[in-house]
Amino acid sequence: METSVTATANSSSSSSGNTSSSSESSGNGLRRFGFRVAVLNFVQSPLTSLFENSGLLGGRRSVIMSDSQETADQIEDEDEEEEELSIRIVGATESEAEYFMGHSEPEQSASDAGNGSPDDLTNSVRRSSSSSGSSSRYDIQQLAKWVEEILPYSLLLLVVFIRQHLKGFAVVISIAAVMFKSNDILKKQIALKEERKTSVVVSIALVFMLQVVLIYLWLRDTDLLYALVLLPPKAVPPFMHAIFIITVNDIMVRQAAMALKCMLLIYYKNCRGRDYRKQGQMLTLVEYTLLLYRALLPTPVWYRFFLNKGYGSIVSSLTTGLYLTLKFKSIIEKVYPFFAALKALRRKEMHYGSYATAEQVNAAGDLCAICQEKMHAPILLRCKHIFCEECVSEWFERERTCPLCRVLVKAADIKSYGDGSTTLSVQLF
Repeated sequence: METSVTATANSSSSSSGNTSSSSESSGNGLRRFGFRVAVLNFVQSPLTSLFENSGLLGGRRSVIMSDSQETADQIEDEDEEEEELSIRIVGATESEAEYFMGHSEPEQSASDAGNGSPDDLTNSVRRSSSSSGSSSRYDIQQLAKWVEEILPYSLLLLVVFIRQHLKGFAVVISIAAVMFKSNDILKKQIALKEERKTSVVVSIALVFMLQVVLIYLWLRDTDLLYALVLLPPKAVPPFMHAIFIITVNDIMVRQAAMALKCMLLIYYKNCRGRDYRKQGQMLTLVEYTLLLYRALLPTPVWYRFFLNKGYGSIVSSLTTGLYLTLKFKSIIEKVYPFFAALKALRRKEMHYGSYATAEQVNAAGDLCAICQEKMHAPILLRCKHIFCEECVSEWFERERTCPLCRVLVKAADIKSYGDGSTTLSVQLF
C-alpha cells in the first residue's frame, strides 16, 4: 500500500506575495508622506514632533510599520488556513481506505493543532503588544497636543504674573546674587590665612552690613522688621507677600552673618595652631546658630497666614496646629547640631589626638607631612602619626582619616563650616 501527502498553496502564496509587495510599496509611500508632514508640522506642533524624532512616540513611521507588520501576519494566517490536504491511496480496498482515512484524520488534526498553537499564541501576543503600544503612543500624543495648546496661554499668564510682582522678583534676584558672591569672597579670605589683610576684611564687613541696612530702610513698610524679630505681621499677608517677606529676611540674615564672620577673621588674624582650630569652631557655631534662627524666622509669618478667620475657625485652627506641629519637629532637628557645635567649642582637648612631646616629634623627624615644614604645635593622632595642629585641623574639616595611613581617626560628627561657607538653600517654611 502506497500513500502520498502533498500540500498545495501556490495560488495563495503568489497572491500573498503580490499583496505584501503592494503593501510594502504603499507603506514606503506613506512613510515618505509621513516624514514630510512631520517636518512641515514642526512649527505648529513642536512638542509632538520632538517626541516623534526622539523615538519616544515612534512617530508615524512606527505606526505605519506596525500596520504593515500586522497586515503581513494576517496574510500569513490566511495562507495557512487556505492550505489544502490531499490524500491518495493506491493498492487498497475501499474498506481499508476508509479505515486508514478514519484513523489518519484525527492524528493529522491533532498534529495540526499541536503545530498551529505556538504560532497562534505568538500572533496573538504580537497583536496585543502592538495594540497596547499603539494606545500608549496615542495617549502620549494626546498629552503632547494638550500641552501645546495650553503652553502659549500659560506663558501669557506667566508674563502677567511677573509684571504684577516685578519689584519683588527684582529685589529677591538682586540680593540673592549679591549673597552668592559674598559667600565666595568670604571663603577666599579665609583660605588666605595669614596672608589676608585686615583692611580688606574690614571693608568687606562694612559693605555687607551697609547692604543689609539699606535694604531694610527701603522696604520698611513691608512688615520685614516684624518677622525679623519673630513677631507676626500686623495684618494677614497674601501668599506672595508672605513668600517675599520670608525670602528677603532669610537672605539678609545670612548677609549679616557673613559680616559677623568677617569680624571673627579680624579677631583671629594670623592664627596658627590652636587659634586656627578655634576659628573653625567659632565659624561652625555661627553657622549652626544661623540655621536655628532661620528655622524660626518663617514661623510668625505662616502663623498669621494660616490663622485667618476668613477660612473658617475650624479650618484655620487645624492648619495652624498642623503647621506648628511640623515646625516644632524641624526646629528640634536644628537644636541638636547647635548644642553639638557649642560643646565642641567648650571642649579644650581634641577628640582625635593629643599634643606630642619633644621626644615623639624628634623620633618622627620634626617635619610635617602635609605642609613639608617644621612642625608647629604638633598633634599626635591615634594612629601615632604627627602633624601640625593647623594642618591637621584643616584636614579634618573635610576628612575623617589619617592623611598618611588612612586609618579612621575622627569619629562621625556634625558638619564643619570652618571654611566660612554659608548654606545657600532658602528656608521658606
